[in-house]
Amino acid sequence: MLRSFVKHVSFPFFANREGLKGLMQEVRSLEDSQFWPAERIMQMQQILLKKVMIHAYEHTKFYRRRFQEAGFNPYTFRHPDALRSLPALTPEEVRDNLPDMVADNHAPGDLHLSQTGGAAGLQMRFYHSSACLAKRQAAMYRFEKWTGWDFGEPVGVVLPIRQDRMGHPTVKSLIKNELFRRQTVFPAAVIDDAACEDFLHKIVKKRPTLIRTFSSPLHDLARFVQSSGWADIPLKAVVSTGEPLYPHQRRSISGAFNCPVFDSYRSRGVGPIAQECEVHQGMHINAECLYIEVDGLNGYDEHHGRTGGLIVTDLLNFGMPLIRYSTGDEGTLVNRTCPCGRGLPLLEQITGRSGDMLVSPEGRCVVPAALSQYLIGEAPDLVGQIQVIQDRIDHLTIRMTKDPALTPENMQHQKTMIEQLFGPGMRVHIEIVDEMPREKSGKYLFTRRLIPLPARMAEEEARMSG
Repeated sequence: MLRSFVKHVSFPFFANREGLKGLMQEVRSLEDSQFWPAERIMQMQQILLKKVMIHAYEHTKFYRRRFQEAGFNPYTFRHPDALRSLPALTPEEVRDNLPDMVADNHAPGDLHLSQTGGAAGLQMRFYHSSACLAKRQAAMYRFEKWTGWDFGEPVGVVLPIRQDRMGHPTVKSLIKNELFRRQTVFPAAVIDDAACEDFLHKIVKKRPTLIRTFSSPLHDLARFVQSSGWADIPLKAVVSTGEPLYPHQRRSISGAFNCPVFDSYRSRGVGPIAQECEVHQGMHINAECLYIEVDGLNGYDEHHGRTGGLIVTDLLNFGMPLIRYSTGDEGTLVNRTCPCGRGLPLLEQITGRSGDMLVSPEGRCVVPAALSQYLIGEAPDLVGQIQVIQDRIDHLTIRMTKDPALTPENMQHQKTMIEQLFGPGMRVHIEIVDEMPREKSGKYLFTRRLIPLPARMAEEEARMSG
């Protein structure tokens, strides 16, 4: 009865109050358009691309300069291939040109400031216009409905935060959560057996049908489930996002929770990008809301697709357009349709900015997503790129670029956060560099562990990997 009430009454009510008016209609619209033929979806994208580029040219200083310098005329735009004459937009450019990227025909009250959690290794602030919020949220709910979840059903959310950062819920917020979001949160910045046990008890009590999380903390939770003998955890599905999902992680998570795992690709800057459907043969792109290009530098196969860096153009956010934004991730845009019947284009083999799990002197796991959140996302000032290297069980080196200039407050913030996450036994050395070094593959790793995992963790890792 409660689920039906939430789905049909309280959820739409609170959605309207949260500035998401028309959310349910947007979900239904996306569930219809996802089955359009691929050609019709592409035609819709071309119309939206031209609209957002003309708007950006007429109402932002940044894109007016950028288009003129590239000799790009948005009024004569006819095909997405023409976008390649524009340089890709980097996170550093967004950081350094924020005021000039905001549209001059949007009032301050219509803009919502947000920022990345630091997954790119640097902090980026941006604005969303009110008009795009409902459709972007609807796209996220469409993805989650592919898992078998439905409105009114509880959700478990594993976040890379600490327990003391969750705040103290009020009676009002508890009621709102029960009648709207219906989320049970697991703070998983630092993972140990007690934290896993606590979350599993919450799952059994709250009975969520879906868990949404980063892959690395969920993999550790799955290892605990397997080793401790937990059974009959009532889930329909798990959604993994925020980090690359490796095959051995998918196998162990699916086995531990006895349900399918859906890989999902999402971004704070542009929202839900792509996700697997029930067929699990690639990720469907959220094509009604954004356009994805692949730079193609790593090759093209007419039978398979184009592989390279992923570049996104937001089709919804007219308050601060993001045109040809380089995500820093790589993937393959494939030349095939999905057996599910959806006409949405497919991505696969997505590789993001990966990082190693780090370990406290007491042997507790500290997840990379938590480090990016606290070291970068919560820094008192803007920071450049950061890399955290563990070379001993009780020692970390934090590399930081000096663009923008580092402040004493920022460096002290890094040390304070490390102590809170790893304990007072972890020593820290900060190294200032001109440019962040890359791996031989060219990838940037946010965290690197140069020491082996503790024996117990290594044995579990080997067993779960197969």
